[in-house]
Amino acid sequence: MKQFLLATALIAVPVAAFSGFQIYEARAAATAGSSAPSLGDLSSFATIITDVQDIAAKGDLAGAKTRIKDFEIAWDQAEAGLKPLDPTHWGLIDQTADGALTALRATTPDTTTVTAALAALQATLADQKAVSQ
Repeated sequence: MKQFLLATALIAVPVAAFSGFQIYEARAAATAGSSAPSLGDLSSFATIITDVQDIAAKGDLAGAKTRIKDFEIAWDQAEAGLKPLDPTHWGLIDQTADGALTALRATTPDTTTVTAALAALQATLADQKAVSQ
């Protein structure tokens, strides 16, 4: 009987330890992957900004100013759903968007300033993980 208990212990202890470690490692990996907040899919906003960039690149700053209004409206409408998901990143995008709007709405918009502001907004939309960590 003692040999049976000893054999069981010699098998059960390593199996339990190995299984416990695997469960711990799986939970740690899952937690690490989801620790950074995210605003989710922002591709519709990025598409609008790409359109604005294309229009501005052609020298049509008035057209770019008109198209960015679509971004502003969509962003404001999505605020209630997006902001609670990651207030820090939402605020950064909002601030960067304000810079792009200001550049395009200037009395005499400067192409270089507009281009830089739109590039910054596009980068901020795309870079959720770096901002959130």
